[in-house]
Formats: sequence, C-alpha cells, structure tokens
Amino acid sequence: MSHAHRRPALVLGLLLAGASVAPAAPGDPPPHDLQAMAEARYRAALNQFEESWTYYRQARSDPFLVYAWSRLVLESQRDLSDEKANQVAALEAHRERMERLEKLVKKVRRLGFGRSIEVGAVNYYLLEAEYWIAQAKSS
Repeated sequence: MSHAHRRPALVLGLLLAGASVAPAAPGDPPPHDLQAMAEARYRAALNQFEESWTYYRQARSDPFLVYAWSRLVLESQRDLSDEKANQVAALEAHRERMERLEKLVKKVRRLGFGRSIEVGAVNYYLLEAEYWIAQAKSS
C-alpha cells in the first residue's frame, strides 16, 4: 500500500481517537460520580412515574405502566443509600404508590370501566410491596 492510500486512514484514525476523549456534555455528571448519577436516575424515574400516573388517570394507559415505573423509582431510590432505614422508606413509598393505584383501579372498576383483571393485578402489586417491606424489616 502506498503512502498516499494510508493518509486518509491515518487522518480518520486520528479524528476518531480525538473524538473518543472529547469532554462530556455540559451538565452530565463525571462518569466516576456514581452518587450524582444515581440521583439523576432517581429523578428521571420519578418524573416518568408521575407521567404514567397522569396518563392512567386520563385513561390513556393501563395500571401495569404505573406499577413498572413505580418499581423503577423504588430500585433507583434504593440505590441512593445502603442504610436499612432508607431502604425501608423506599419500599414504603412504593407501597403508598401502589395503594393509590389500587384505590383508583377499584373506583374505575366500580364505575363500570377498566377490566377486572386490573383489580387482581394491583392486589398482587400491593401484596408484593408489603412482602418486601416485611422482608426488609426482618433482616
């Protein structure tokens, strides 16, 4: 291969190498700042939970989406601290969200809307949350 054919490859390689060490976008936490990343993850999950809750109240989604985002809030909140009290508080907050969901699902069902399968599903979500709390408190 001649030197003329190697030059574009060399230039491309140098450009790619330079791009790989480019600084992070402003506002992004440094990769080593796990606490800041965990807090950003928690806020993002909480925002998305609130959005899914609003959508369910407007009959634009189903209870599973609310549950799924509540679980993601729970997981991200638990990652903020290793302290048992904080872990239990995260579980209790999830249970409270599931209690609100259960009340609304049952109300919607009594009004003749929604599906009966949703009542059973939210019953499970609430029992699961209570089990996790009992498990966390006993360990």
